[in-house]
Amino acid sequence: MNLKNKFTLIALLLCNIVLFAQDSYELSGTISDEANVPIPGVNVIIVTTTRGTSTDFDGLFTIEVENGDVLQFSYLGFVTQTAVVSGQKTLNVLMIEDASQLDEVVVVGYGTQKKSTLTGSISKVTNETLDQIAVSRVDDALIGQVSGVNIQATNAEAGGAPTITIRGIGSVTADSGPALVIDGVVVSSEFLGNIDMNDVESFEVLKDAASAAIYGSEGSNGVILITTKSGKAGKTKFSYQTYTGFKNAHGSDDYSKSVADWAEIELAATGSLTNETQYAQLLVATTGVDRDWQDVFFDGGTITSHSLSARGGTEDTKFSTSLRYLHDEGVVITDDYKLFSANMKVDSKIGDKVKFGLRASPSYTKQRRLPTSIHNPIRQSPWLPIYHTEESLQFINRDTYPNVGVGDYFNENHLLNLDINGDGNTSRPRTSGDSNPYAQYVEREHFEYNTKLFGSTYLSYEIAEGLTAKTQLGVTLEQRKRTRYDGTLHHSNGNARASYYLANRFRTRVISDNTLNYTTTFNDDHDLNILAGMTVQKRRSEESITTGSGFSNDLLKNFQGATLVDLPSEINTELKKLGYFARINYSFAGKYLVNASFRRDGSSVFGIDSKWGNFPAVSVGWNVAKENFLMNSDAVNTLKFRASYGLTGAENFNVGDAVINAWPYLALLQNSNAIDDGSVAAGVSPRNIANALLQWEASEEFTVGLDYGFFSNRISGSVDYYNRTSDELLLNNPVSYLTGFNNGIVNLGKVQNKGLELELRTKNIVGEKFSWNSTLIASTNQNELLSFGDSNNALIEDSYGRNSQWINRIGEPISSFWGYVVDTEVYDETSFRTTYVNNPWNRINGQADDTIVKDLNGDGLITDEDKTILGDPYPDLVYSFTNQFKLGNFDLSVMVQGSLGGQVNNIGDQYFYNWFGNRTRSGGELEAVADGLVPHVSFIQEKVLTSEVIASSDYFSLRNINLGYNFSDDVTSRMGIAGLRLYATAQNLVYITADDYHGFNPEHVDGSNPRAYGSQRAGTPIYKTVTFGLNIDF
Repeated sequence: MNLKNKFTLIALLLCNIVLFAQDSYELSGTISDEANVPIPGVNVIIVTTTRGTSTDFDGLFTIEVENGDVLQFSYLGFVTQTAVVSGQKTLNVLMIEDASQLDEVVVVGYGTQKKSTLTGSISKVTNETLDQIAVSRVDDALIGQVSGVNIQATNAEAGGAPTITIRGIGSVTADSGPALVIDGVVVSSEFLGNIDMNDVESFEVLKDAASAAIYGSEGSNGVILITTKSGKAGKTKFSYQTYTGFKNAHGSDDYSKSVADWAEIELAATGSLTNETQYAQLLVATTGVDRDWQDVFFDGGTITSHSLSARGGTEDTKFSTSLRYLHDEGVVITDDYKLFSANMKVDSKIGDKVKFGLRASPSYTKQRRLPTSIHNPIRQSPWLPIYHTEESLQFINRDTYPNVGVGDYFNENHLLNLDINGDGNTSRPRTSGDSNPYAQYVEREHFEYNTKLFGSTYLSYEIAEGLTAKTQLGVTLEQRKRTRYDGTLHHSNGNARASYYLANRFRTRVISDNTLNYTTTFNDDHDLNILAGMTVQKRRSEESITTGSGFSNDLLKNFQGATLVDLPSEINTELKKLGYFARINYSFAGKYLVNASFRRDGSSVFGIDSKWGNFPAVSVGWNVAKENFLMNSDAVNTLKFRASYGLTGAENFNVGDAVINAWPYLALLQNSNAIDDGSVAAGVSPRNIANALLQWEASEEFTVGLDYGFFSNRISGSVDYYNRTSDELLLNNPVSYLTGFNNGIVNLGKVQNKGLELELRTKNIVGEKFSWNSTLIASTNQNELLSFGDSNNALIEDSYGRNSQWINRIGEPISSFWGYVVDTEVYDETSFRTTYVNNPWNRINGQADDTIVKDLNGDGLITDEDKTILGDPYPDLVYSFTNQFKLGNFDLSVMVQGSLGGQVNNIGDQYFYNWFGNRTRSGGELEAVADGLVPHVSFIQEKVLTSEVIASSDYFSLRNINLGYNFSDDVTSRMGIAGLRLYATAQNLVYITADDYHGFNPEHVDGSNPRAYGSQRAGTPIYKTVTFGLNIDF
């Protein structure tokens, strides 16, 4: 080649280099999944080259490209995608799950397992948008998320715990709530109120006995496993989440009655107005007060949360820390809840074989509790002022209350008896008597302080390939202090009624778990996992209660201001448990699955001959989708049949005495006074009837299920049928009076729960710009008492001094409502007026034709033989339907949720309608009265249950709406932050109850006695919340 040609070639090469340099540029972007969660570690390569990169912790990538390059994005479990470079500087990629590769890891008891090999009923909920729901507790956010799990807002106070049941009520004395396991450690369910949702990675719910039996007696009612977030290798990621919400109660028109309403009904019913009604009209005309008490007591509230976290680490040591502050103001006056919490979690790898971890989570809460049921103030008469004014003083009985003046609380008994209608008789309108409803709340300060600490540590060592030993220690400490100061102004005789109550409780739980875990694969198709372990647990509780009275003023709201302080009462109890367990998981080619476990628990609750309980379980699965005839199917991705059988046990019964609960097999003594020769002498007396033969409650459960996924998992979900029978129920059974006791604890009875569960998830539209997913959750449950041994067929219960309102009868649900059926035959005008004025409901043993309750047995008398079952408190169906939309950087989630088929014993109706002197009734007004539905005072004083106060607890709720916007990387990078999200949520914007329900919350339940369950006095109100929040990553 001559010199000229060489120079020409060099020039051409230089031109190509320059041109190449001009066409090459830097392209960046974010890779996320369908839930808009960034995916770290995604491989990004230029096709036909060796150049590439991967995404960082925040899903970000940067790569040098040219126009026309083809980029390939690949990640395990997702469909590989490609994109052509055409001059864009930013490229965001949405990765779609690959149904043929995806195999989610699920947390199970003492380990993890691939979802494809599960043979039990386990549901997983990941924390995607749950942390943006404005709730003070994580369990409130789980409503409507899992089939078979019923979460009721039974206590709608700020910070109040809901009631959680999994597959029904399985005991008549034991707690029916599930066990709680946080990062592998069993803790008290009370710790649910102290977990920051921002710290939660996922929830797993073990619903069937085969899944929960590995926890023995802890798993008798199912198990909720909570896995908290861990740090990841790389740059430390800081996050700040905050929201503020505004809350308003869902009131009730049924409780909105004015004096004018009352007078109209009375005039229509009787043709005239009583002296009391005319007196009330005079008070309204004079003071201008004719109020709806809901306007006073339901004053709304706010909820505010701040959470700051830092997560990161190296390949060997990872950490996660967080701080949180929450202030939740209830929608009822004085209701208030504050939470301060922290969390620290460290996981470290020491060499190739040793792993070590440490966690500590302290928290502190301060809560002002409601001093009385909300129905007490709401049912007061509308004419009653809160404070005295110049106008009201003219009605004061100065002989009895000479010092009452302007600004003092107005009490009904301050009033003079007057003859308004001129019939020569004096009287006054009736309402709250000797107390003011507003004073009952603001002058009574009921506080609860809780200091808690959950800590755990673990150490694991890989003995050989696939064989690992692990030891874990968990400790929980709970210090609770309750104070109740009822001030001198809360009652007209306040100095005598003022009191101070102090209750201290200190609880500890220490639990040690030690396991050996062996995992191996042989001959390619055989996967085997063997787990063996033991657990030791010790719980201790120390409680004391002290009361004081006789306060002359409110300057010292403690024992120093009391003239009389009682001796403190103390209760100390202890529980010890020892357990051994083993489990084998076997899978052949991912098609044929077998799981078997065995747990043996010993408890200090039982005597030497029945201390131990054995809890075996077995489950099998057939993954049909992996058979050759379906393996290459485009339509069927998942098709797995499951069947399981297992036994679990329970010993956590409650008979109302903590000492007897701890040692029921022993003959216990208690301090007691006796009369000796006319003098009081200190001594002891028997506390219980000892029963050394008491044994574990045993629950036997059979479940069959189907997991399915079709068309690249565009349609997926599960269907389960379960049948659980709980036998040898521990309960207080009536005994002969010759024993000196009313009841004794025995193993007696059997109860069954059976039902269907459905989870259906659809990906209706999948796209980079727009997507739409739907989830339907539905659960049914049928509860039936099967037996009470040989001698009993029913147990009758009362509560709140109400005689025989519940019955536990064979063939019926536990806590069935038992009472009289109202006869709503319309009376003619004459007989109606007479009935209304005199006695519309005759008392027990009256003549049947004089009453409006049905004489069911036709003997002409109204007796207990005319009582029947009026309903039960358990819903037949619980459901939710969620739709999630994504358009660009916007996302929207909408959930509706509800319950059908249950009833509630709304005894608030009895109080409310009686309080207005039989003059008011909701719905239909005159027609309702003419039907004879207004109860007579005598019937209410007897507190007799009738069908009129049994209402449907059905409800339909627009439970959650969540609208969010995620700022693009271009915007956040210019702001110097890693991510920014703004969102707004709304809860319970719509909450519809049944027509016959007159109250504020059909989910509310007073008390927790499983044999007398489902009553309320109108309930703490359900409330709607609108919240605005932001999340910042930096």
